[in-house]
Amino acid sequence: MIRLSLLLAASALALPAPARAEILHPVGEPYSVGAGLTGEIGRKTAKPAEDVSGIACAPAEAEPRTCMVVDDEASGAQFVTLDGTTLRPGAVIDIAGRKPPAAALGTPPATGACTLGQGAYRELDGEAVAHAASQFYVTGSHGCSRRGREFKLSTALLARLSPDAAGTGATVETTYRLGDALRMADTVGDYFLKDLEPRGNAAPPAGLNVEGLAVIGDTLYAGLRAPVLDGRAFLVRVPVAPLFAPGDAPLTEKPATIPLALGPDAGIRDLTALPDGRLLVLSGPTRNGLDVPYGLFIAELPSGRVTPLGTLAPLGGDETRAKPEGIVRLGPGRVLVVFDSVPNGGPREYAVAIP
Repeated sequence: MIRLSLLLAASALALPAPARAEILHPVGEPYSVGAGLTGEIGRKTAKPAEDVSGIACAPAEAEPRTCMVVDDEASGAQFVTLDGTTLRPGAVIDIAGRKPPAAALGTPPATGACTLGQGAYRELDGEAVAHAASQFYVTGSHGCSRRGREFKLSTALLARLSPDAAGTGATVETTYRLGDALRMADTVGDYFLKDLEPRGNAAPPAGLNVEGLAVIGDTLYAGLRAPVLDGRAFLVRVPVAPLFAPGDAPLTEKPATIPLALGPDAGIRDLTALPDGRLLVLSGPTRNGLDVPYGLFIAELPSGRVTPLGTLAPLGGDETRAKPEGIVRLGPGRVLVVFDSVPNGGPREYAVAIP
């Protein structure tokens, strides 16, 4: 532990905590969202989406663009078409189902150290979605539940979706091996399946959970909301192929851990890959109630060196509870952000100077 602290201290000297002086405000009116964006997928009565937690889109070669969104109260994900400033909801793809998928690859993780142990198999708790090579990737949180402090196997899935030609369905592959990568990862592996919000004044750092996802070439990057250590959030990098290799064997490929100097108590809330191979990072508080702004950064790979782009101004009016949870690049100097705790994600466009 002493050695780890020395390594992190040395990293802090090399990568000073960034300033985020520029305040970013939405451009124009919120994007419109058509009827049918749903949360709590798989229940008899669909609930309108108010817990949107991630978005990814196919490359912006032409409009309309095929995108996918996740809601962290749902058991799957939903296709969305982005056409100008309108999002049109499409087909819902169930991922977790009502019981563990029989064809899921790898071995389910043990309960770990979540205080209340094994919970019911329910929602995916989808926290992030990525797009690469005509496929979408969706991940569960891979952590203890925040309120109940229990482990739900349904949240330990990573899915790869291959859309059909009509865009009304997809072939779904699921795997448990991202959990293996998180458990084996240097620096952060000890926080896997630990309580997200430990109690008490001397509480240790929050347990590990995934909230960002990006795939670049043949490599997957999982962005962690927690833990944050000495002002560093973390990416866990692992090749895609062994995650989805046939069979029940656990992952044996050693993952890499990349620290990002986002600032004290600032974890990764979403990731999106840029055309030049860098990552656009959305940051935010590791725990509820912390006075930590939501910020945008560029992250160089594989070094993890970050460049701050600005801080997102809080929304006003009836949307003061809105939490930025997902980001996608629209084009040069333009990004779209979706929010939790507002109907349909309240999508807003921002002008961002990306060096």
